[in-house]
Amino acid sequence: MKSPMSIIRSCTIALLAAAIAAAQSTTVNVQVGNQPNTSVGVKGRLQLAMSTSFQLASWDDQFFSGAPYAAGEMTALDPWHTRVQVVSDGIPLTGPDAWDFTELNTMLTPIQSTGDHSPEFQIGTAPAYLSNSLNQILPGSIADFAQMSANLVRYYNTGGFTDAGQHYQSPTPYPVTWWGIFNEPDINGVTAAEYVTLYNTVVPLMAQADPSIKFVAVELAGAPESYLLPFVAGVTAPVDVVAKHFYSTCNQKSYDQSLFTTIPEFATEVELMYAYMAPHPALASVPVWITENNVNADYNKGNGISACNSPAPFVLDKRGSSPFFAAWRSLVFEQLGDAGAQALYHWGFGSDQQYGEIGSATGGPPYGLQLSYWVDYYLSHWLPSPPGQDILQTTAKGCCATTIANGWLGGGGLPMDTQTMAARNVDGSVVILMSNYALVPAQPTAANANSTANYDNNGAGAPRTFALDLSALGTFTSATLVALDAATPLPGGPVPQSLTPASQMQVTLPGYGAAFLRLSNALPTLPAAGVTNAASGANGAVAPGEIVTLYGAALGPAKLAGLELTNPLLVTNALAGVHVLFDGVPAPMVYAWAPQVSAVVPYTVAGQSSTTLQVEYLGAVSAPVSLPVTAALPGLFTANSQGFGPGAILNNSDYSLNTAANPVPRGAYVDIYMTGTGATTPASVDGLVVTAPYPQVPANVPVTVTMGGVPCPNIAYAGAAPYLISGLTQVTVQVPEGVTPGPSVPLVVTIGGVSSQAGVTLAVQ
Repeated sequence: MKSPMSIIRSCTIALLAAAIAAAQSTTVNVQVGNQPNTSVGVKGRLQLAMSTSFQLASWDDQFFSGAPYAAGEMTALDPWHTRVQVVSDGIPLTGPDAWDFTELNTMLTPIQSTGDHSPEFQIGTAPAYLSNSLNQILPGSIADFAQMSANLVRYYNTGGFTDAGQHYQSPTPYPVTWWGIFNEPDINGVTAAEYVTLYNTVVPLMAQADPSIKFVAVELAGAPESYLLPFVAGVTAPVDVVAKHFYSTCNQKSYDQSLFTTIPEFATEVELMYAYMAPHPALASVPVWITENNVNADYNKGNGISACNSPAPFVLDKRGSSPFFAAWRSLVFEQLGDAGAQALYHWGFGSDQQYGEIGSATGGPPYGLQLSYWVDYYLSHWLPSPPGQDILQTTAKGCCATTIANGWLGGGGLPMDTQTMAARNVDGSVVILMSNYALVPAQPTAANANSTANYDNNGAGAPRTFALDLSALGTFTSATLVALDAATPLPGGPVPQSLTPASQMQVTLPGYGAAFLRLSNALPTLPAAGVTNAASGANGAVAPGEIVTLYGAALGPAKLAGLELTNPLLVTNALAGVHVLFDGVPAPMVYAWAPQVSAVVPYTVAGQSSTTLQVEYLGAVSAPVSLPVTAALPGLFTANSQGFGPGAILNNSDYSLNTAANPVPRGAYVDIYMTGTGATTPASVDGLVVTAPYPQVPANVPVTVTMGGVPCPNIAYAGAAPYLISGLTQVTVQVPEGVTPGPSVPLVVTIGGVSSQAGVTLAVQ
């Protein structure tokens, strides 16, 4: 029989539990304004590019061979300057004048062929022979480390280097533009003063090897004040980025609640980094990147022992891939975006359930797409940067009867249990990101009737409904919702839901998670007939390397965006928020505009019978178009860009434009420009600015040219146009003596039995 005191205690507990449940509303009311909040972000702009990371060493250099689909999955993720951290085990300099690039090439070469083809190469540490027994660089070794770093630049960017009579040169044509100088020096035995000396010594030698490269500095593990202040006071070498790493814990035993409360500290440290650089003119506009980010920094030292909590055993923290992660990462994104950070890197791409975007329980193959992959995918695709978005003013009222601009209060923990960010794209579409990190209400116990603490570790979270007041935004014609939570199917990822847009909308997350709501008035539309050869205007099929022009609606920005280079030799495959996707592979972009875009068909379609084409603009994707693939579909460029009339032809003697007023003499040579000529020898590289050796039409593919019906006697060259984008072909040919002179002599070029369009002419004297 229960005592009166136990009955009273039980009743008290029940009443307290009911009161807590009633006080903790499951609905948060969010009002989205129509004006940018210029007090946050980069002058009111969200400029937070998403990326991913690898650590290159012997223990994972075979990653791509064990994950044959990983390259495609990473390209689809759309990482920005994928980070490759090269630690001592992967450093190719093994001793004085002794180089071995085997591990480096095994891993880095496939990475360079994916994503934006422009990774950040972090020289994470020094070779073992330049370090002490604790793997810390010796101060007397800095000059040798600098020379090694300069040779790495030469290896990738300037045709290689020669050491001890042996020449070393990268097997990949892609140069490396971004370079990180050392990893977490503040916890790896390098004082702030030593790092200033190291940086000021290494960077000038690397820049001397290739003046076009850019540098990521410090990449700190700890608080910035003790390290960044001496750095900004003493650095004299160029700085393009300063970087920081953020993890919420190094102990799997930490509770969910404590991990969420660390996130405002991340934002505060980013703001401090900007404040420290602001007084220095050379650093005042330098962006802050977060080049490592995940829930738990602990790892297995290789013997089952925790690296952070030795001698305790290591315990895998599955919060890195669970619904907890969806809530945690989206909250990190929102708060770092508000703080003005300009890149957020996942650590790392292929690993286990603690770290990986693709992963497994063991950290080895077979790998599968995890929830973390899809969280980062939608952050990257629906909030792309560049071009970035305006951060709109939002006001939220929720659990604590507190009104909070943009959903949080910095420096004082997290008074709410949800956060909402609204961002407007340049096309007027709005993306609303909702994070639910609400904890399951704590239940008082007989031992502690007043307990409000929550001891969940990878818990389920509590449900929250976001009641969105969107009336200030005006009207929209389409709404799409993506939810990332415990119900998300894996590995396939979430299924976007089409909703009816309204001024008042509700989104419910049943526990930890994130949701994206996209509101727009136009979606990219591309009819099959709108896919044309950029030179001839022909449609119906595509050829490898063909420059195509796509005609449709809402395909890109209202103002035309022209070709951009991600480095001096590489054309970007993302332009103003536009991707042109062939079988999911982003194509090199020539220009982007709302009614039409131009891109280069990837050479990877060679040998296929068909390819599927889509255009993605600011996260919205057109319906797929299936196109046949042909070996060649030659089209001649014309001076009027209409596919007929005078050709875009240069008189080879002085490289002047061939016109009726400037005809070419018979027997002289002209340079004809065209596209759609197909595969080359050696194989052309997507998006590369062509340098020697120049890819040419294969010897077994016949090339003929006729002028006025007369065959040309000598084709001096048929291949990639030097110093221009891959896919543009130059044919240098002698004008036959037997041609009848005139201002409009018909011109036809035939590649592999397929002729260029009729109606193109040149002027012959």
